[in-house]
Amino acid sequence: LEQPQLLEALRDAAGHVRTLRPAGRELALLSGPERIQSGWWDGGAIARDYYVARHRNGAECWVFVDPAERWFLHGYFA
Repeated sequence: LEQPQLLEALRDAAGHVRTLRPAGRELALLSGPERIQSGWWDGGAIARDYYVARHRNGAECWVFVDPAERWFLHGYFA
C-alpha cells in the first residue's frame, strides 16, 4: 500500500491480539513477529514488529505494530 492503514486490534480475555480489523474486515495473525529496525544511525529510528495475517477471503497480508502498540496494514502478498 502507498500508505499503511490503521487497524483496530481485537484482544482475547488474556489481552493478546487475536484479530485485526481494517474497515470492518477481519484479519487473523498467522506468523510473527519479525522485528525491523532502521534509522538508528542517523537519528530517524524506526522499530516495527511485522506479522503475516490472512483475510477471511484467503488473501495474505503484511501487518505491523509500532512502539505505541498501534497496528497497521502494510500491504498484500501477490
